[in-house]
Amino acid sequence: MQKKMDIGDVFRFSIYVCLVGFIAAKCDPETCGLMSLSYPFWVHNSDCGYPGFQIKCKKEKSTGILAPFLPVLLDTNNNGLESTDYKIMEINYTGYLIINSSSLKAWSCEEKESSVRTLQLPPKGPFTISMLNRLVVIGCHTFGAYTYDTWGDVTCVSVCVSQSDPPYCRYGGCCEVNIPDNWKWLNFTGGGVFGLRNHSTNAFDRKCGFSTVLEPSTFTQVDNETNLFWGEGFKASYGLRLNWGIGLQNCSMAKSTADCSCSSNAECMKSPSWMGHVCKCLPGYEGNGYSNGTGCTDVDECISLKLNECVEPLKGGICHNLAGAYNCSCAKGYIGDGYQNGTRCASTNSNYNSIIPAIIGSVSSFAGVSLGACGLFWCLRRRRLRQKLMAELHEEIVSQGGKCLEIFSEKELKRASESYSNKLGEGSFGTVYKGKLRDGRQVAIKKPVLAAEVLFNEVIILSLMSHRNIVKLLGCCMESKNQLLSLVYEFVSNGTLEEHIQSPESRSWQRRLQIAIESAEAVEYMHHYAPQPIFHRDIKSSNILLDDNFTPKVADFGISRLLPLNKAYLTSDYLSGSLGYLDPQFKATHRFTNKSDVYSFGVVLVQLLTGEPAVKFRDNTTHYLSSYFLSAYNENRLNEILDPKVELSDRTVEQMNKMAELAKDCLQMEGTARPSMREVVEELGWIRDGIRQPGIYRGETFVENGGVSRQTTINHYDGHTSAENSCLDFHTCPSPTPMTTSEDPSTALIQMSNMHGRSSCQNK
Repeated sequence: MQKKMDIGDVFRFSIYVCLVGFIAAKCDPETCGLMSLSYPFWVHNSDCGYPGFQIKCKKEKSTGILAPFLPVLLDTNNNGLESTDYKIMEINYTGYLIINSSSLKAWSCEEKESSVRTLQLPPKGPFTISMLNRLVVIGCHTFGAYTYDTWGDVTCVSVCVSQSDPPYCRYGGCCEVNIPDNWKWLNFTGGGVFGLRNHSTNAFDRKCGFSTVLEPSTFTQVDNETNLFWGEGFKASYGLRLNWGIGLQNCSMAKSTADCSCSSNAECMKSPSWMGHVCKCLPGYEGNGYSNGTGCTDVDECISLKLNECVEPLKGGICHNLAGAYNCSCAKGYIGDGYQNGTRCASTNSNYNSIIPAIIGSVSSFAGVSLGACGLFWCLRRRRLRQKLMAELHEEIVSQGGKCLEIFSEKELKRASESYSNKLGEGSFGTVYKGKLRDGRQVAIKKPVLAAEVLFNEVIILSLMSHRNIVKLLGCCMESKNQLLSLVYEFVSNGTLEEHIQSPESRSWQRRLQIAIESAEAVEYMHHYAPQPIFHRDIKSSNILLDDNFTPKVADFGISRLLPLNKAYLTSDYLSGSLGYLDPQFKATHRFTNKSDVYSFGVVLVQLLTGEPAVKFRDNTTHYLSSYFLSAYNENRLNEILDPKVELSDRTVEQMNKMAELAKDCLQMEGTARPSMREVVEELGWIRDGIRQPGIYRGETFVENGGVSRQTTINHYDGHTSAENSCLDFHTCPSPTPMTTSEDPSTALIQMSNMHGRSSCQNK
């Protein structure tokens, strides 16, 4: 039985709690693998956490990846309690966490045998076992018993009549019972039931029985051999839910004590545990609600149509972000409240309405003149707005050092695309059509669904770049009716890299290797040789197009961003990118660096090796290619996952093994451990040419030289470099100035950047 605290203990502990809260600093979160930890949890710095909430950060044995672990005590079959660390799957800062308890089960494959499991949480820690967990007995002719001091033994038995009609629950043949709330330990038994098996006729003979305690919503079946939880080879994942709270204070005590209350924009709530309190951000805010945590920040509901109920901008709606809230209104020329579930926005014309009485009272011959004048007025107004938007875009392009673009008429694009009849694809920004201009050039025309300003970013970024492996933006067209900006690109005829590697005809390894090299050169150019560093932010095989010669063209710069001067990363409140390619460090910290693009490119390298998609959905579970690859690589099973379509030779196998090693480096959890894109290009070149790689540099950072990167050590390579092929095709490039070993690397890189930054607009 647990020892009860007296009033003196409570008072002394409360004073201690307040002192701890007073001295604790407001600190940045600590990162452990894929998880970001903040107050009250801590890893190394006790000043930034709360007593009892220390988390172990160590590598998983199966993957070698850093992950957070919670220490517990475990006893198997009455052998004595031993310290065991369970991986933390989820932390919710309103008072609970989930630990991976997939190994916590009592089981037996013999009908007269059973086993016992005991789990003990740290007695002086803040964690207790939630009543939302269940004792689950899984299998046929299986029993389980849960022991609790005041309850005695609670027994559950699962019996199957036939294999085709077992007593199903979500786990297979099973039964489940509730457990008590907020206890510090588990003790349960599981195994076969005596006398229920018929060895000669029962179809369930030689199957195993399990008992475990789990939170039902966390259960995930890993293999798909059967939907019944039996057999020694069965694999499943599930978690145990633990409650927690801060100290012994309830909300009224916490609010009245200095530095023991919640932060601003947060509310105090009763802990789900048996004592203490927790803090939750108010509606409209997000973050950590504790006074010593990261605080609650305003959610900008206007950044996405999914976060608000305003009428979309194209239909006249305007969203106004407020502190912890938002409101809607209608743009000029519309009436209504602006809400989707309200009166919405209806178009109106105040000038037109004001002259209606005059028109009615006037002679009919003047009506036509008036209407014609009105139509002319609106045509001129639209033209002026269109010219203003194009002037703003042109001014921004020139100020950034980009090249001038061709302006197409709406009529010309409609004729070129045969009234937009040949659709190539569709995305979140619009639909892409194939077209042919009067001069014979084949083009791809992106007809948008969003306002022109949304595409300005893509136009500016593409105008800054000209590289043989980056898709060219030829020009644009401002539509007259709705002020949408259509974009005209070079047409790339041979589909995407994703389609190519999954095709049965994709057998040439040397072709795949060359595609990898040239695609890497394009990203290297964006990071290092563009006038201002550019992060693509959505590198994936479907965004790499192939022409008839299988030359890759990196495309889709809709969410790409220029790196601001003197910055090393971009900060984003919302994750952007594609599932399966997202940098785990970006997901944890919301900081996007050049190494985030490297991670995504690493997934592309794995696809070239395996021919598999980046993510698969099977049995209601998401399977990531990167995790599958790293597991196979670490277990020396690489030959099992390489694409069987590829024609192999001794040289091919060696090159694939080296590319796999490079892909593994790109997929490191910590960005600083990954190579830069310059290193990736060099190593791929060495792999192609059969040159032994020398030591490579790491730890590249951006410094105060106009956004250009500085490398502490440069390894010279006399072979092909992407700088030779990144010459801009809209002007004649001067011969590059050779870099000597005594020259400051950052100075040389600035010269390179300035050389590639000249545009036709600037030269005019």
